[in-house]
Amino acid sequence: MDSARHMDQSSQVTRVLVVDDHEVFSEALEMFLGRQPDIRLVGSARDADEAMALLGEEPDVVLMDLDMPGTDGIEATRRIRDAAPDAKVVLLTGVERPEAIVEALSAGACGYVPKSRAVDEVLDVVRRAAAGEIVMSASDLTSVVGRLRGSEGEDGLARVTPREKQVLQALAAGETAAQIAESLGISTLTVHSHVKAILAKLGVHSKIEAVTLAWRHGLAPTNRPGPMASLPFPVERESRTSAYAPARVLVVEDHPLLRSVIRIACEQTPGLEMVGELDDGSSALEACRELSPDVVLLDLSLPGELQGLDLARAIRAEGLPIRILILTARTDEEALFESVIVGVEGYLEKASGVRVIADALSRVAGGERVFTKAQMRGAVAELSRRARQAREAGAPANLSGREVEVLEHAARGFTVGQIARRLELSPRTVETHLGNAYRKLGVGNRVQALARASELGLIQIG
Repeated sequence: MDSARHMDQSSQVTRVLVVDDHEVFSEALEMFLGRQPDIRLVGSARDADEAMALLGEEPDVVLMDLDMPGTDGIEATRRIRDAAPDAKVVLLTGVERPEAIVEALSAGACGYVPKSRAVDEVLDVVRRAAAGEIVMSASDLTSVVGRLRGSEGEDGLARVTPREKQVLQALAAGETAAQIAESLGISTLTVHSHVKAILAKLGVHSKIEAVTLAWRHGLAPTNRPGPMASLPFPVERESRTSAYAPARVLVVEDHPLLRSVIRIACEQTPGLEMVGELDDGSSALEACRELSPDVVLLDLSLPGELQGLDLARAIRAEGLPIRILILTARTDEEALFESVIVGVEGYLEKASGVRVIADALSRVAGGERVFTKAQMRGAVAELSRRARQAREAGAPANLSGREVEVLEHAARGFTVGQIARRLELSPRTVETHLGNAYRKLGVGNRVQALARASELGLIQIG
């Protein structure tokens, strides 16, 4: 064991390896864990092979994604446990399946945590796993116990002595060796001897396997306090005072992990301040009025009746001076197009990394529009498709010939000054025609006007 490793142990630093192919989730864990004084991130892997290659860093805890390309998290857990028996593996997943929990425990994992948990809760899991505890919520444990019933291990359990049974029950309750020693009035060395005897009698290789057998046969209770009980959420930061006012960010997103990611990103990015977070759109409009954010980071798909675009339209309808950055899992051109028509300032996919999200927030707060060239091509393609549909439906025209002419030039990307020169008009006259067109079309800006005129078949785009 090298000197660095010895220093970590002496100062009780937990070495953590993150194995996850989802960039946002992986970066969130790396960023959050890296800020903890008692945690050292020793590596980050995107698949099982990379994880095996990093075992030389001697991680104490491995946070393992369940669903990965190639070798899945359960098989990767088996490989890691074979190669590094002292490493504690906690499975992380976005899909909660009781049968997967059973497989994870059988593979040697010491816990199973939904990705829907916030990262500060994952930190608690890391610390408990490092201490030798079984980390699983009480609700998950209850749902799994029924699947663990069976006949295997009965002979071994029959040979367990009363004292060993006490030790096994204490392990199932999540107690450490030191806690067991104190409660039973014996030394920790004696506790380890009992554990070793229990494993031998049951024919298993880890404490979690022994506890699993105890659960299966009703030898240990499952109504212990859940280590994943709700933790107090970090206190909202007070407004900072400095020579300049940071951009105020309101997050409307129903995924707690992603909200935690964005909070961390804002804390670590100069010029950004997260002033609020909501998990639905119903109260978001009132929050926009009360908190006066500069930027709203908005998910398109929200629980309840008010969806992301509904909220964006309401913000625009009230004329609130708020810039909107969409963060969504939707990649279809229709969602992108509708967002552009509403008048948002940016559109990000949730697969974007933490640093990309922070950079986009800063750029939008600074007055930029954040769209990729591919996104704009997609929006134009959708615009053209709708325009063809409108022309085929014979939609009526309600603009004057000159107003249509001005819009046609605007659709080609010309500025007001360029349009004025080409049509031999004054810039003020061009602006008047554009204003009249906006009013007749019932829109508030040029992009919306072009989209609406195209839908009505008044102009052609593409």
